[in-house]
Amino acid sequence: MSWHFLTLPVASGALWLLSVSPGFAACELFSEPQQFNTSTSDDVIVIGHQQNRRYHLVLPRADEASVREIQACVLDAFLTRSRAGEYLQIGSFDRRSEAETIRRILRRSGYRPRVVYNR
Repeated sequence: MSWHFLTLPVASGALWLLSVSPGFAACELFSEPQQFNTSTSDDVIVIGHQQNRRYHLVLPRADEASVREIQACVLDAFLTRSRAGEYLQIGSFDRRSEAETIRRILRRSGYRPRVVYNR
C-alpha cells in the first residue's frame, strides 16, 4: 500500500495529513478495515503468523485482484506459501467460530476461503 504524507505548518507546529494512493480499492466487506493477524505481547506488536492462534482463514491460489481487494479490508492479510502452494492468509483466530464468521462474509462476496487448523 502506498501512503503519502503532507506536512502543513500550523500555529502549534505541523499538521500531518495522510492519504492513500487512489489506485487502491476501498473496503466493501466491513464497515472499516480489520486486522486479524496482529497481536500485542507486552510492549511488542506481532504482525503475521500467530503461533498461539490455531485457526487460520486462508484463500488458496488468490489472484492479484482478490489479494488487493481483501487487503483493502484486512490490512494485515499476507501472501505466504506451504507445501500445498501459495495462499493469502486472511486471519488467525483462537476459535473456529470466529474464523467461520469471517469466512461466511467473504463467501457472500464471491471468495472461496478455507478455515485451516494448525497443530
